[in-house]
Amino acid sequence: MPVEPARTTDVAALALDYGDRLIVGTVRDMHHIVSKRVFRATRVVGGRLPESLHDAVVTSVYGAVSGVLRLSSGSVRVLASRGVGKPIEDTHRGRLVVAAVNGLIGDELRMLDDPQAITMAVRVDGADIPANSWPLAQAFRDGTSHPVIFLHGLCENDESWANSAKVHGTTYAERLVAETDGTPVMVRYNTGLHISENGKHLDALLQQVVASWPVPVTRITLVGHSMGGLVARAATNHATASGQTWQQLVRDVVCLGTPHAGANLEKVAHLGSRMLRFWPDSSPFSTILENRSAGIVDLRHGYISQDEWEGQDLTGQWGLDRIAAAPLPNAEYHFVAATLGASQRHPLSAVLGDLLVHFSSATGVGRAGPIVDGASFEYLPSAHHFALLNHPRVGDWLVEWINVRTRNPRALPAAPRQA
Repeated sequence: MPVEPARTTDVAALALDYGDRLIVGTVRDMHHIVSKRVFRATRVVGGRLPESLHDAVVTSVYGAVSGVLRLSSGSVRVLASRGVGKPIEDTHRGRLVVAAVNGLIGDELRMLDDPQAITMAVRVDGADIPANSWPLAQAFRDGTSHPVIFLHGLCENDESWANSAKVHGTTYAERLVAETDGTPVMVRYNTGLHISENGKHLDALLQQVVASWPVPVTRITLVGHSMGGLVARAATNHATASGQTWQQLVRDVVCLGTPHAGANLEKVAHLGSRMLRFWPDSSPFSTILENRSAGIVDLRHGYISQDEWEGQDLTGQWGLDRIAAAPLPNAEYHFVAATLGASQRHPLSAVLGDLLVHFSSATGVGRAGPIVDGASFEYLPSAHHFALLNHPRVGDWLVEWINVRTRNPRALPAAPRQA
């Protein structure tokens, strides 16, 4: 039975649900805190009667607002179930909205079996392609023996790799087709799930892709932006542990702005949430920050395996006790780091890195040393995190790495350079 597509009415219902849970709930809790403080001074004169009357009215008002939102949400969901509303993924903007929502609450969407929950899949022209022989053969008629797998980052999707394409006049995928023997393969996934879970899904997907690819696969390249680099490492780690073979074909793992040692922005959000909860007057606002997906929380730690988070209180840890994951013996690892400033020592670079990920984390250096032994890195100054999705210099490196290994499979990685 075909799966019903997510519709604009599903998005509206979700917005109403979260408006009730987060906005109305936060305002109600703040009102309660402030009113308690105000009425503390009036009890001496008027007793508790004014406070009781106020609480009764306020409870009634907030209850009515919440009830209206819940009723509206239910009514809109009924409309969605009856096919009312345009499929949200029919437009580029709609697909961006779905990707962002999945990044924020994708684990909850999956748990609720919401039609907006993304299922990992190969993508072509904004649509899922089943990883079976016939669909892959039709979608990749000119497919070579070297699929290059592209994995986007948090709240992004397969179309994010076309970032600034009008400015640069090309994309990584277009350059690979024109200048290498690689065939770009875009993958979309639910970035709100645990990174380790997405690693398992990618392991299963690539098993299917290799088995059903139009021609025998002789080589694989993995390219990940931000979270996508962690998902790539999680997939190869899981494949090795479960005795799979596709990962033995991987010759290059390219990570662009990947928080191997954790993302500072998520650490700030975590710290801000705990600080807001420390003061009673601001504690309601902590609920908004705490309502983050498992995928976002994983970014704080840089975890790639289930053993690192299962049974652990991730809100109380900072991710310094990672389980070592051995790199693939036949693959070269290329880590690309960017900074907002023109040098690593620039104040903006030192504080913000590329805006979301610090330089040391992107180059795979943790407190205990390199997270992936033998990885090489490249540095892109005066660039932000999302510029790494499509940057001419990064495109040059990507083409070079692929072609060097094509000409000489035993070639060693190049020494670190600065753009």
